[in-house]
Amino acid sequence: MASRWIGTRWRRDAGRRPARIGLFGRDRRGVAAIEFALLAFPFFMIVFATLETAMVFMAELTLDSAVERAARQVRTGESQKGGATKTGLTSAEFRTAICKDVSFLLDCSKLQIDLRSFGENNYDVPTNVPMKNGDLDTTGFGYALPSGQRVTQLRVYYKWPLLLDFMRKSFTTMPDGTFLIVSTAAFKTEPF
Repeated sequence: MASRWIGTRWRRDAGRRPARIGLFGRDRRGVAAIEFALLAFPFFMIVFATLETAMVFMAELTLDSAVERAARQVRTGESQKGGATKTGLTSAEFRTAICKDVSFLLDCSKLQIDLRSFGENNYDVPTNVPMKNGDLDTTGFGYALPSGQRVTQLRVYYKWPLLLDFMRKSFTTMPDGTFLIVSTAAFKTEPF
């Protein structure tokens, strides 16, 4: 085997071609780019899923706060004595009262509001979400301000649009791919 000068050193097996695989395995240039390419997709999916989940929780908390505030007005009789005619809030005025607290985050036209009373001592209020064919069933929804000493329930529903496709498939059974946010308040009105 002949030795010959290659670059800055002598090499004994200069007659053989070097193995390409061995050179590729020892070459460290571009490793960071390849690692980033492999890890970027899962990393950004986790980041976007975290952001979307945080937005849903923020929407739930915002809607809960607005419903509690509106329920308090009904419970204390403020809604029954308010409004433009001072004879009680209309359905549109009640919706506006809820919307002023949530309009920065939610589309008020998509709110589904159900306010009803059940009698003085009837505590059998519905606890399930009214669904029909996998979608929200709003046929029984109504708006009726209660008189004093009545068991009352305020339910507000909102369909939150999910942006990430894999979350849409995993977190919802709604046919339109939205996440149903539900906020409910059940109470007995004060004697007014």
